[in-house]
Amino acid sequence: MNTAHETTLDVTGMSCGSCVRHVSSALRSLDGVTDVDVRLKEGKVVVSHDSTKTSAVALIAVLDKAGYGSQLSAAA
Repeated sequence: MNTAHETTLDVTGMSCGSCVRHVSSALRSLDGVTDVDVRLKEGKVVVSHDSTKTSAVALIAVLDKAGYGSQLSAAA
């Protein structure tokens, strides 16, 4: 069973390179996250993860805890 999944989030509150590192670090701390692509200019983050270990809800929750607003991207 393939559990690899890619989730695109719209993220608010990112304004600089430090924000990119903070968002990336927060998401990579979750079990099952294999890759994080932060797109600062677009305000988006694409997260590759094992869907049996980490859900979209968990991704949003960790970003909220880190101080960033996020939601599933409509373009996802």
